[in-house]
Amino acid sequence: MTFQFIEEGKWSKDAETLKLKSHFGEAKAKELKAKQAQLARAKAEPDINPNLIEVGERVFTKEKPKESTPDFEWWDVPFLITGTYGDVVDGDIAKDQMKMDKITIYVEHPRPIEPPAEAAPPPPPPQPLKLTKKEQKKLRTQHRLAREKDRQEMIRLGVLEPPKPKVKMSSLMKVLGSEATQDPTRLEMEIRSAAAEREQAHIDRSISRKLTPSERHEKKVRKLFDDPNTLDTIVSVYKINDISHPQSRFKVDINAQENRLTGCAIVQVQEGISVVVVEGGAKSIKRYGKLMFRRIDWTATVKKEEDDDYEDKPLNK
Repeated sequence: MTFQFIEEGKWSKDAETLKLKSHFGEAKAKELKAKQAQLARAKAEPDINPNLIEVGERVFTKEKPKESTPDFEWWDVPFLITGTYGDVVDGDIAKDQMKMDKITIYVEHPRPIEPPAEAAPPPPPPQPLKLTKKEQKKLRTQHRLAREKDRQEMIRLGVLEPPKPKVKMSSLMKVLGSEATQDPTRLEMEIRSAAAEREQAHIDRSISRKLTPSERHEKKVRKLFDDPNTLDTIVSVYKINDISHPQSRFKVDINAQENRLTGCAIVQVQEGISVVVVEGGAKSIKRYGKLMFRRIDWTATVKKEEDDDYEDKPLNK
């Protein structure tokens, strides 16, 4: 008695052949099976000549025939009584040959279609996640702990030297113990020199982080004014009843210069009305508005002028 072993994949091949026969017929199934076997041999033999692979029949797509020009357009049919262009003479038609009740005051706008040549605008970039104060503090703590863990790991591997013990005069006996009683003078000098080194290192770090005068000036300018690369310009117009006093004019002019604003002032447009026009960035306009509405007391200058005029008048005798 001998065993008859079945080759791997025999049943799947037979099932696929049976499926092809039931779907395409026996002749078509054989043809497809031969093509599959040929493609399998081509994949198995990468050095085969591609010119020897049998090429199938080329399938030609039939073009849709162009529609002929109609005798009359569909959008004109509802307005013509006869439904044809027979009544049109020299591009004109009488009103009695048209359905005038179909003509209304309304205009039908076609649905807007974007041109195919213009691509859609790219989507906006993802915005950075805005964290709360508590989340920022938690994130800083996590980063600090991760840095400390990496430093301890490098000390454990011998890449970095372990830090020296921080000994102070108050903890001298607690840290050194019996060594402090053997030569206390020498230990005191070492502790004081180490403390001086730590203090000097702290001062050096502070100086390295300190901004130069030019950097401080740039930081102050960035805080007071908008980014110069932005193109946003705001124009403000202020109506003032009286700007004739030199003190008020000086405040209006000098504050516009300090806030880097441009504009003009028109005095006495009409009787008792003056106009000040300024343009500039959002921050500068906001500060200038506070000056015009809050800081300058326009009534005080008027009262002061009236008091001066009263003092200059001669006494009645």
